[in-house]
Amino acid sequence: MARRSYGNAELESLRRWLDDNQDSRSERLIPELEALIAEDYPAKRVIAASSAMGALSIALQTAGVQMGDEVIVDPIVVFAGMAAMYHNGVPVFADVDSRTFNIDPESVRARITDRTKAIVATHHFGSACEIETLRAIADEHGLALVEDCAHALFATRSGQPVGLFGHFAAFSFNHRKQLSTGQGGFLLINDEQYAELSMDKGFGRVPARLNWNYQMAGVVAALALAQWPRARGYTRQDTELAGLYSRAVEGCEWLSPQFVPPANESTWHIWAAVFTGDAFGVEYSEFMDRLRANGGDYFLPSFMPYGAFGLKPSPVYRYPLFNERRTPAHRIYDQGLCPTAEWLVPRMFNTVISPLEEDRVERYADALRLTISQFA
Repeated sequence: MARRSYGNAELESLRRWLDDNQDSRSERLIPELEALIAEDYPAKRVIAASSAMGALSIALQTAGVQMGDEVIVDPIVVFAGMAAMYHNGVPVFADVDSRTFNIDPESVRARITDRTKAIVATHHFGSACEIETLRAIADEHGLALVEDCAHALFATRSGQPVGLFGHFAAFSFNHRKQLSTGQGGFLLINDEQYAELSMDKGFGRVPARLNWNYQMAGVVAALALAQWPRARGYTRQDTELAGLYSRAVEGCEWLSPQFVPPANESTWHIWAAVFTGDAFGVEYSEFMDRLRANGGDYFLPSFMPYGAFGLKPSPVYRYPLFNERRTPAHRIYDQGLCPTAEWLVPRMFNTVISPLEEDRVERYADALRLTISQFA
């Protein structure tokens, strides 16, 4: 089954963009897309952006992050930490939960100082973090809470869409996401004060303060408009496909899939598990070699970046990106900063689901099941 290919609806939307925007401006389609998104995400403001990275940057700038301000982030993905550094802020890495892979609220609480300005919480792989607790912590300390929903389009927590819990939420339309336009994304702003502060984030005119051009292109908006009505179907397909992998590892003591709490409805952008084969006499590299030989060539050991810069798989704070001196407030991130993440990251085993075809995932799941049986 082919999925997320550009078909008649997308081509018609592109023709409409060409017909209505001969001068390449996108003054109509972008507000139309923002209004359509707002039907599913009734935020105070929706901003169509060039990428989720741009949306995170807009959020932190609107929240007032400046030189030396601290932003608490997780150590699994680089994006929140990078967004902090775009504004000369200092990424402060909180540890994660070993079963859900999401940021640990108690570790967040322990990292708060008088320099903390914001918290960025990633809903890893499509499953929500403990966002209600994080919101309570943010409110207690007067901090902005940003949800990174790049993996979690239409995911829910206790029946409420993720993206509506925090003050901000960033979503992605890049080439591997549930809804893909090649690049692009959007930002939700759920707080009236921040919505007002963000009004100078327009482009093509002199802003009230220093600004960056993260505007979505009209052709991207056309593709997003055509696909939005089908996007929930995409996430349902991803959930079904994730089940193939989960069933393939049933009964395997050394591959434990990401735990999704009962309150969560995950949208499974990535299927991930923890590999503990060393405790059962199964060597990770041998397992991966056998899996690839059996046709499972779309799985990653650890989580990216894998083995970059000559380092063993590590939380992102061990990589040069976060250890080059850029500001007077720069800090060195020592080994042992996030013990759970340092245990977890080298043992992660994962594969992207969006936007693969069903028969391809079935082949990979069969290869995974076969490989596990060969180590029984």
